Amino acid sequence: MPRYYFHYRTDEGLVRDEAGSEHVNLEAAEHRAAELGRAIIERIAGQGGEMDAPRSIEITDAAGRDLLYVVFWAGPKIGNGPATPVEPARMH
Repeated sequence: MPRYYFHYRTDEGLVRDEAGSEHVNLEAAEHRAAELGRAIIERIAGQGGEMDAPRSIEITDAAGRDLLYVVFWAGPKIGNGPATPVEPARMH
């Protein structure tokens, strides 16, 4: 299985994933990046951090080539219903 690396970018800089993890394909890696993004937002919200700042998970391959950026940020909840899952945006 191919190894993908999930680097976390904020306005302050880049936190590099030195270990990476194996996934069946890029689509599976993209879903993992979306899960990481949700976990990051939940942690930041729990700590009272800045919620409006854009962040991204930059997925690269073992050679360091950029494959996909998953951009995410938290905004205000709109409406009274439950939150609807949002598919990650793709930038190739």
